[in-house]
Amino acid sequence: MWWNGNLKQKTSEMKFKDLEGFAPDSKVWVFVANRKLIDSEVEKIRQRLKDFCVKWVSHSDKLKAEGFVVDDVLILLAVDNKMYSASGCSIDSAMRFILELEREFNVELLDRQNFAYISEGKSELVRKSDLLQKMSNGEISGSTLFYNPLVSNFQELQSDFLKPMDSFWMKNMV
Repeated sequence: MWWNGNLKQKTSEMKFKDLEGFAPDSKVWVFVANRKLIDSEVEKIRQRLKDFCVKWVSHSDKLKAEGFVVDDVLILLAVDNKMYSASGCSIDSAMRFILELEREFNVELLDRQNFAYISEGKSELVRKSDLLQKMSNGEISGSTLFYNPLVSNFQELQSDFLKPMDSFWMKNMV
């Protein structure tokens, strides 16, 4: 599995097998929510992602894209660049779509101060400003698994999406 370990968590949202045919350098965007999404929101967002990906184009060429809700705290967009790459206007349309989701569901997705991690098999959220306190009180440690919101392609998604805090740039946040 892509998380390199014995993590026991529900994986129903993590259907990255849908990306298996994507080129390793296919573009990926990860958006961390500022709160956990409830089940009804997850279902609506999944449908909105599906609808967006079906219609997503770059210079009038249809993009091969997939969207996911991961563990009720992350939204992921991926576009296969084997035939057509997302660029300029198509990336702008994706960001407008994310802004629409923010407004519709009253959730922040573009605030890079939010981080997601795994605690006792469940995804949790933390603001950058609260990391040090959570380390001090033992809620998180260097071995805590964090989702890396800076993965930018499919290959990185497979190898670097979920890692212990001490093994990547997250260690510099505290």
